[in-house]
Amino acid sequence: MDATHDERRIAARAAGLMMIAGGMLATVTVILPPRAAGSDALILGLAMGLVSLGVMLLGLRRASEVGLGIALAIGTVAITLATREGGLVGTGTNDNEMLYVWICLFAFNFLSMPHAFAQLALIGASYAWLLSGVPLDEGASRWLVSLSTLLVAGLLVAHLRRSRNRLVDELTHRARVDGLTGALNRRSFEERAEAELARAKADGTPVSLVIIDVDGFKRLNDEHGHPTGDAILRRIANRLELETRQTDAIARPGGDEFAVLLPGAASAAALAVAERLLSAGVSDDEPGVTLSIGVATGPPDDGSFGSLWEQADAAMYEAKRAGGNAARVAGSNGPAALAVAG
Repeated sequence: MDATHDERRIAARAAGLMMIAGGMLATVTVILPPRAAGSDALILGLAMGLVSLGVMLLGLRRASEVGLGIALAIGTVAITLATREGGLVGTGTNDNEMLYVWICLFAFNFLSMPHAFAQLALIGASYAWLLSGVPLDEGASRWLVSLSTLLVAGLLVAHLRRSRNRLVDELTHRARVDGLTGALNRRSFEERAEAELARAKADGTPVSLVIIDVDGFKRLNDEHGHPTGDAILRRIANRLELETRQTDAIARPGGDEFAVLLPGAASAAALAVAERLLSAGVSDDEPGVTLSIGVATGPPDDGSFGSLWEQADAAMYEAKRAGGNAARVAGSNGPAALAVAG
C-alpha cells in the first residue's frame, strides 16, 4: 500500500469523524436552550444527513480528492443552513459558523492548494449569504475577520503539511539507502530483487546478481584507519555507478560488501561488468585495493532472491579462495568462469 493510498484512507476517516461530530453538535444545539429561530426539524434533518455521510466515509477504504471535496462542500452547506435556520443572534446555533474552521483546516491539510482555495471560496460565499440578514457594517466586519482568520490558519496548515511531507520523504529515503555510499540498503535491494525476479519469471528473461567484496578490508582499516576505509567504499559505489546502467540496482548490504542487480542481463553480460570492475580497479588513488566478485544468473528454480544470493555469494567466496582480484560465475568451473585483472 503506497503513501498516497494511506493518506486518502486517513483523509476519508477524518472526514467521516468530522461529519459525525458536526451532526452530533447540531443535534445538541437543538436539544439545549435557547430555541432556534427557525425549524428544529430542518436542523435535525441536516444533522442526520451529516451523520449518515460520516458513516459512509468511515466505510470507505480510500476516497478521491473529488469525493472529499464534495463531502466538504456538503458540510459547508449544512453548516450554513443550520446556522441560518437557527438564527445568528441569541439562539442555540449563533456560533455554528465556527465549524467552518473544521472544513478549512481539513481542506488545506488533505487537498491540493487550488482545491483548498476553492473550498475557502465556497465558505466565503456561504458565509456572506448567511450574514446577509445582519446590518451591512456588522456583517462585513464579521466576514472579513472570519475569512482572514481561516485563510491564515489554512496557509499555516499547508506550510506544516509541506514540512511534514518533506520530513517523511527524507526519512523514507534514509530508511532505504546506505548513509555512507548512497547505495540501496539490503532491505530495499531485496524488495527490488523480488520484483525483478517475479517479472523475469513471467517474461522469461534473465536477471543477474553480482556480489562484490573488498579483499583484505579489515587489514586495510586496521592499518590506515576507518576514514580511509570509508573513502574506499564510497569510491567503489561511484565506480559501480559508472559501470552499470540506470536500470540496474546497486546496494551495500553491509560492511565491505556490495551487490548489483542486472535485470535482463545473462551471465556473459554480468561477467563483463565484473571484468570491467576488475580492470578499472577501485580508483586511481587506491591502486592496491582489489575485489572478489561472484556472479549468478536467474531466476533460480524456486524463484527466490535468497537462492540467487546464495549462488552469487558462493561464487564470490570461490573467487576469494582463489586469491582474490577475480570473478567467478556460479555453476561454472571452467576457465571462462574466471576473470583476473592483469
